[in-house]
Amino acid sequence: MLYLEDLELGAVIDCGSFRLGRDEIVAFAERYDPQPFHLDEDAARASYFQGLCASGLHSQGAAIGLMVRRLQGIAFVAGWSLHEARFYAAVRPDTEYRVRASWSDISPSPRNPARGRASIAGEARDAEGGLVMTFGVTYVIARRPAR
Repeated sequence: MLYLEDLELGAVIDCGSFRLGRDEIVAFAERYDPQPFHLDEDAARASYFQGLCASGLHSQGAAIGLMVRRLQGIAFVAGWSLHEARFYAAVRPDTEYRVRASWSDISPSPRNPARGRASIAGEARDAEGGLVMTFGVTYVIARRPAR
């Protein structure tokens, strides 16, 4: 188990990659973000995006899911916040996006010596290295138990 004290500020963590299929994009949009450019290819071509693209919520969920799987073994207590989400390019069907993250802030709790908070900054890039999205998550993480 890794505790707050074990996390390394700035360490880059390769979280793997995700790819969202057309049917996944449409199904997510139908349920959670029913905008024409997520649902219909003709409407999407006529939109700002000039083609079908995934919802930012769907894309961010895919990226954070990879990150959480990669961080298994950390003594998470709870999520604290999602922050600083930015979308620089559309996530297209059947395109691979690589996710990396790094710890951007680590601090013990001033009120509870058993835990602290750690923020992680994540990003997704396309195959050419173009930045597609950035996001941040802050977690409450247990500190190493006293021996």
